[in-house]
Amino acid sequence: MKKITLLLIFTFFAILFSCETSTFQDIEQDPAATTQNNSGSTDNTSGSTSGSTTGSTSGTTTTTPNVTYTTDVKPIITNNCIACHFSGGESPALGTYTQVKNAASAGKLLCTIQAQGCRTMPPSGKMSQANINLILLWKTQGYIQ
Repeated sequence: MKKITLLLIFTFFAILFSCETSTFQDIEQDPAATTQNNSGSTDNTSGSTSGSTTGSTSGTTTTTPNVTYTTDVKPIITNNCIACHFSGGESPALGTYTQVKNAASAGKLLCTIQAQGCRTMPPSGKMSQANINLILLWKTQGYIQ
């Protein structure tokens, strides 16, 4: 009986601590989105075209990109979702900005791509955390088209 109790306790804590969480800071500032080259200028590798830049005392420059549907989110949806979720296909349809925005604001899209208690999408497996973070940042920034 003691072995079963210990096994259950261990399993509970293993599951509890193995879950991945994203805080607002993780979503707001993606360190992989910005790199600094040798000349001191900042290269934004996330594909965004605008953003706010802040300096720090260590000499590095960080950029929080403005994530837009057209530049950042649409390519992710096209590559991972649109094969099944087109108008007339699986629900919800994700072919337009409005359809993706409505699915994201309702929570269903974010639940499924994060695999948090919902059916995991895309069917091939959870998409990269970088793509999920871009969609979360798009939501946080107000669904910019």
